[in-house]
Amino acid sequence: MSFVLPVEGVWIGRLSDTSTHPLDGWVDALRAGSEEAFHRVYEATADELLSFAFGMVGDRRTAEDIVQQSFVELVKAAPRFRGDGRSLRAWLYKSVRYGCLDEYRRRRRRPEVPSESIPERAAIDAPSSVEVEPELEKALESLTQKQRTLVILRHVVELSGEEIATVMNMTRKAVYAAIGRAEVKLRTQLGAGDE
Repeated sequence: MSFVLPVEGVWIGRLSDTSTHPLDGWVDALRAGSEEAFHRVYEATADELLSFAFGMVGDRRTAEDIVQQSFVELVKAAPRFRGDGRSLRAWLYKSVRYGCLDEYRRRRRRPEVPSESIPERAAIDAPSSVEVEPELEKALESLTQKQRTLVILRHVVELSGEEIATVMNMTRKAVYAAIGRAEVKLRTQLGAGDE
């Protein structure tokens, strides 16, 4: 998976999209409690949700737990879910985002103490499909948690501005502005490494 920043200006994405979404066909069955629909939704979204969660928490096992918890919550919420496939996808991203924020809070309350019996994180956690250059990783660490989330949603997961606005509880205009500021900060950090 590659990470590409736009050359000029803020990425504005799609202004509107009225086409059907791949998850549209499973929403009604999911509401009715269909196990097959649940599995199909999981198969269609779990990998991208895992990439998003891993980008936020930096630990594969924790990211997997967060994604699993989001699907447990979906099973409980499905009968009351209102919306189409796009809404379902946004709901899942929002659930994963909240799980990641809960993990941040937990880590602040109870920092982990390294143990000699546990292998180093890098040896067991990095998904093989996500490779980040060290310079980019360092630049991403300079961003705030919110900026990092926005950049991951836009450039790694490739959500539209409207979808990000739903996930982040922001207006689309605020999303574009915040992503633009994060991209400027990233470019500055990456440019500083060249000098």
